[in-house]
Amino acid sequence: MEAYLKREFDGGIIGTGNKALDKERNFLSKAVAASFLMVHAGVSKADAIAACVDGGGDNGIDSLYISPTNVIWLVQSKYIHEGSGEPSLGDAGLFRDGVNAIVDGQFDQCKTLSATQIAQLIRVMDESHQVVFALVYTGTAMDDSRRKMFGEVVDRVNAIAPRRARFVRFGLSDFHEALTQQFAEPDINGVQIELRDYGVMNGVARAYYGSMSVKDLAALYVQHGHALVRANIRRHRGSSEVNESMALTLKNDASKFFYFNNGITLICRSIRPGQLDRTRAAGKFHLDGVSIINGAQTAGTVAQEPPAHYEAHPAEVLVTCIELPADDQGFADDVTRFRNSQNAVSPQDFAALDDNQESWRKTLQSEGVTYIVKRSTSDGPADINSFTLQEAAEARALLGSAGLELLLEHPVRLWDRGHDVKGDKATADKPSAYKTVFPDSLTARKLWRTVQIARIVQQTIEQDAMAMTSPLESDFARQSARLMAHVILIRCKSLTDGETLALTTNEQLTVSSTLDTARNALVQAYSEIETTQRPFAEAFADLSTLCALKALVMQALHA
Repeated sequence: MEAYLKREFDGGIIGTGNKALDKERNFLSKAVAASFLMVHAGVSKADAIAACVDGGGDNGIDSLYISPTNVIWLVQSKYIHEGSGEPSLGDAGLFRDGVNAIVDGQFDQCKTLSATQIAQLIRVMDESHQVVFALVYTGTAMDDSRRKMFGEVVDRVNAIAPRRARFVRFGLSDFHEALTQQFAEPDINGVQIELRDYGVMNGVARAYYGSMSVKDLAALYVQHGHALVRANIRRHRGSSEVNESMALTLKNDASKFFYFNNGITLICRSIRPGQLDRTRAAGKFHLDGVSIINGAQTAGTVAQEPPAHYEAHPAEVLVTCIELPADDQGFADDVTRFRNSQNAVSPQDFAALDDNQESWRKTLQSEGVTYIVKRSTSDGPADINSFTLQEAAEARALLGSAGLELLLEHPVRLWDRGHDVKGDKATADKPSAYKTVFPDSLTARKLWRTVQIARIVQQTIEQDAMAMTSPLESDFARQSARLMAHVILIRCKSLTDGETLALTTNEQLTVSSTLDTARNALVQAYSEIETTQRPFAEAFADLSTLCALKALVMQALHA
């Protein structure tokens, strides 16, 4: 949040105060108010900045904006560095007094208002208008006493002019949601499809099914791309045995595609039947909030052929459109989970249904870091500013004491939501293996910093191995990489809670220095423990050997 505010408003907002820290806090509080007005009131950045009236004698009002539609926005803002708590009762009480003063026309009690602003207030308040006053802060709590305080102001004003006043509380979670929404896949609305020989199912959800022209499906995918499969657990993965078979059928035997393919499942926020045939031979349907939740591979594959191909070789595909019930939030996830069986689905793919994963992805994307949660051939290899779900899971697992056992002997368990790391049934006291690796409390920053630490270890070892002249030394280095990542992540665990998104230069040096010490200790420990001449790959895959080596290396690091 702090990084976003500085990037967005640096140079436009000036912080005031006697000390550098005071100036920074004042800048951030003003920026919070401006950001709120941009998000919640639809104000331009320039107008949001100009709305600032913060200063001595402001009577608790930090920003004032009057919209073209006569809405008076009054804002008190506080940047709370810890991300918890709320403005003090004294500050809240002062804001209440300032709002009452404005509502009552006592503008002289807010001494930071300009003559122009006072003139605007007089004009607007003589006409039909609304007053929205907002307590805006980067905290999470709001005490009932403050709710009651501001509720009394709303009741007083609305008793005279109904619906004139409204109070808004805008906290850290609201900021997070507003800022990350800009990185979400867009909703797809206004889609019209035609189904032939269609049927309807009325049950817990309404659904229509029938055959659809593959040409129309391809056009839909070409138009919307990955956004069309935003609710699917995977994007189109390009070449695979199943996808290549589909492509061959479309080229050589298109008329049989309907019979060979499992079909497409769409979930929709709403389905409105349009022109329908009484015999159900054909029907047109208008869809809003559309997403493919099963059949991403089919949609992506059919889109590889140009429209002319399907004109010469027409093909049909079975399509099911399900209208989501408004009162069953888990229904979409259940449909997605049970409908996915056409291509082999890895347990990892179901992590894409975790709201936390999407939240971390959007938060990181807002900071210029790409977190690849859904597997796709179009994503390209991870680079300095991107990483994959698999890489994140391994780094997070290695941060835990049971990480080596989990990755060596039970790698699939990383994604298990029903059993803990030992394989026992998960309970409230013993979270699942997946929740141990990706707990609800995990932040996007901590996730990325953990990956960065693991990368330093792995990249350093790989670079050294490539430079070694001895094949044995090179093999030893590479085989030890996972153990070293585990040791360094545990030893440098405090660095995962750092203040910045990226590791600082000093933090990177700390990791590298600790790694040097650990690798030297490992060479000594290996000569003491491993007396046989078995291959390094075998030794470093032996859990008991790894635990013994880890103990000696950790002892050396603590010395």
